[in-house]
Amino acid sequence: MLMRLPAMRAMRSLSLASLALFASACADRPLPTSPSPSELSPRLLIGGFQSTVRISQVYGGGNNTGATYRNDFVELFNAGSSAVSLAGWSVQYASATGTGNFSANGVAVLSGSLQPGQYYLVSLSGGTTNGIALPTADATGSLNLAGAAGKVVLVASTTGLACNGGSLACSTAQTALIVDLVGYGTANYFEGTAAAPALSNTLAAVRAGAGCTDADQNGADFAAATPAPRNTASTLNPCITANVPPAVASTSPATGATAVALNGNVSVTFSEPVTVTGSWFAINCTVSGSHPATVSGGPTTFILDPVTDFVDPETCTVTLTAANVADQATSPVNMAADYLWNFSTQVTLTRISDIQGSGLTSPFAGQTLSTTGVVVGDYEGPSPELRGFYLQDPTGDGNPATSDAIFVFTGNAASSVSLGDRVRVTGVVSEFQEQTQITPSGSPAALSSGVIIPPVDVTLPVASATALERYEGMLIRLPQTLYVTEHFQLGRFGEVVLSSSSRLPQPTNVAAPGGAANAVQAQNDLNRIILDDRDNGQNADPIVFGRFGNPLSASNTMRGGDHATGIVGVLTYTWAGNAASGNAYRVRPVNALGASLPNFVAANPRPSAPAAVGGTLKVAALNLLNYFNTFGNGACNGGVGGGRTDCRGADNATEFSRQAVKTVAAITGMNADVVGIVEIENDGYGSTSAIADLVSRLNAASGAGTYAFINPDVANGQDALGSDAIKVGFLYKPGKVTPVGTTAALNSVAFVNGGDSGPRNRPALAQAFRQNSNSEVFVAVVNHLKSKGSACTAPDAGDGQGNCSIVRTNAANTLMAWLATNPTGTGDPDVLIVGDLNAYAKEDPISAIRNAGFIDLLAASLGASAYSYVFDGQWGYLDHALGSASIAPQVSGVTEWHINADEPTALDYNTESKSAGQLISLYSPDPFRMSDHDPVLLGLNLN
Repeated sequence: MLMRLPAMRAMRSLSLASLALFASACADRPLPTSPSPSELSPRLLIGGFQSTVRISQVYGGGNNTGATYRNDFVELFNAGSSAVSLAGWSVQYASATGTGNFSANGVAVLSGSLQPGQYYLVSLSGGTTNGIALPTADATGSLNLAGAAGKVVLVASTTGLACNGGSLACSTAQTALIVDLVGYGTANYFEGTAAAPALSNTLAAVRAGAGCTDADQNGADFAAATPAPRNTASTLNPCITANVPPAVASTSPATGATAVALNGNVSVTFSEPVTVTGSWFAINCTVSGSHPATVSGGPTTFILDPVTDFVDPETCTVTLTAANVADQATSPVNMAADYLWNFSTQVTLTRISDIQGSGLTSPFAGQTLSTTGVVVGDYEGPSPELRGFYLQDPTGDGNPATSDAIFVFTGNAASSVSLGDRVRVTGVVSEFQEQTQITPSGSPAALSSGVIIPPVDVTLPVASATALERYEGMLIRLPQTLYVTEHFQLGRFGEVVLSSSSRLPQPTNVAAPGGAANAVQAQNDLNRIILDDRDNGQNADPIVFGRFGNPLSASNTMRGGDHATGIVGVLTYTWAGNAASGNAYRVRPVNALGASLPNFVAANPRPSAPAAVGGTLKVAALNLLNYFNTFGNGACNGGVGGGRTDCRGADNATEFSRQAVKTVAAITGMNADVVGIVEIENDGYGSTSAIADLVSRLNAASGAGTYAFINPDVANGQDALGSDAIKVGFLYKPGKVTPVGTTAALNSVAFVNGGDSGPRNRPALAQAFRQNSNSEVFVAVVNHLKSKGSACTAPDAGDGQGNCSIVRTNAANTLMAWLATNPTGTGDPDVLIVGDLNAYAKEDPISAIRNAGFIDLLAASLGASAYSYVFDGQWGYLDHALGSASIAPQVSGVTEWHINADEPTALDYNTESKSAGQLISLYSPDPFRMSDHDPVLLGLNLN
């Protein structure tokens, strides 16, 4: 928030860049002792160690190719009027911007005393190949200086400094030992506002005035010149200084400056430390009049913080009274004359719409411009915040092709604005991750507050993929009723994907692959927008988007198809920290002007039980989403053939106990007599196997002997269902059905590979069951074909079916041929194909099965409304029930129990990426979100 009361005003940023370095260096340092007029004033260094000894020359090219001298060297000089002992002192070095500290490079220990005007030569690392020898050195060391850029310190200690002034900031105690500092080239630690120039094998940093010049400004005090090392035997160079009057070295704002921030500070830096008394300054402006100010800083740089803000536009004059400003010599001397300078708040403004332009990028990229607007979205602060705010022109330019808002990037700075503030910013225009932004050179200038901007209505579907560019950064309203079509990233990144009219269909679930499906995809792409929370963080607590404007929890879910109307927020085009959505248009209602959390209506109620399917026998199919009762014993190597390892499902016993409860609740809730299961651990059929564990838990919940499982290894040999980490299987109720005939496994290379270069599909399992009550028989076949998630040798055809469609189609045809051979030996024509076929209703594998005479029972019973899975915000069914022509008339009903696809992943059994509170609030021992696929259930009246 921008504080406006005098006592709470935000810290200004218009003082010289050197103030930050000076302030940190001068903390807790005693004021210097006033010298006599005939003595050179002790220098005020960043560490505060007062001495007239200084570094007068630095050379780091020793023995390099083309070097002037064979050794690096540092030259010292005593600019004072009395001798100074160097005993217990050292020269130390650190790289320009590296992470190593001064102590890591060793120290060059000094000795002896240095007379007034005397030089002192420290010979450092070198060789004998290139360059000439140095004059006789007064001290030696092994420091190896970089030729172009580095940092050299003269330290009143022989202990290495455990800091480097850059990434390892030097403490007050460490800087107090620094006598002098020279940062050269690209050094990140130096005196003043700039480093000394970059050096070379033939150039040294040479202090002006033969060593006498010292304004504590490396950039000004040193020049890159031919090295000329001097030692204690060199001719003395006494520095004779007169006690001249203090003068103004610099001001901020500079004289004649324009576009000065209305809440800006004024600062003045004198040529030397001064003492100020009485009414030593006055600030007067043409409109707002006199501005008393709070004074801080000194004795060289003073900061004046006006009690009241300036106004826009006006011209202000600052007057410094000479009679009230004197140096700190024994016999103080006042300034020679009063000093005046002017600045203005007037600025040339560029409209935000002009900065944005009518294209995807700004026509002013790289230029420094000023603009004004109202803060409509405030996302300041360090990452994961967006690190800035959105500024919108309250009137706009009336051009529908240009946006009237822009992002102002403030970095890690704390809050400087509030929603509804009208501010002015000046900074460089750029494009960052395809979003236009301004990076201000100073604090925003506050013009007024409490401004209300009405949001602009935006509707879906949009006309083109770039249509929303015209609203980038603006406060918008989505007036339509929008439906939740995706919430996969809700728990992790706070995102919900919305669409108009209804949820988006998976194209190949409703249209034939190729042109028709691609046309549906193109329509879908224009009919979706991301609703996002305030930042780019992960695993927020609370997850703000749930039903009725309340956070998400196990008891307050948000299901696919739930809807909200009239959502207001800032339309951003940003990266959300996840590759799934990347840079995209997002509506952010949190921290947006006049916005509140959307009220999601529970339009898709949770079904407490499956819809009735009738019949005397019920058959179900369910993807268990990796039911593993062993943990952490290896890593899957991608797809089928990855090896039988504990690489899936629960990570530990705690997660598994949460998963098992939900799984049992789902299976017992369906109360099916035969259940085809997919994605269970492939660890055999012994007492400790996953399938035995599941049946044991089901019987504990339903009664001993209620459920049993089929073991295909008895009839087909060990590992009948392959060696992959997961497999298919059958559960059944012995009280209702009896397995008959041969338990058959389709594990041929033709089926498993599907014509590809390696194993892709999991083996299929066929079992005939006799209904105990009437002795009628049917054959069930459970499948898990190759997923679309990883590639096969055959490339994606680009027809909407994704990876490996030909592999799945070949497997479907092989399955049809196999079933025609009567693999169970029962000869019964009543066949049900169930399971996760990883193909949507209109895709080639399903067409191949239909062409062989099977009927899509979901399509026949539920029509276009059928779905069991959502991917990328598009809904369809991968989980199938296909019946032979003879069994189809005996099907009494078909349903999908929507307990999973509609529910956010955050409500599953996993414990990672959740706070301690969310481990409780997001979990419930019910069937909801026990998997990512919905189960399919059908009733049979066998006759």
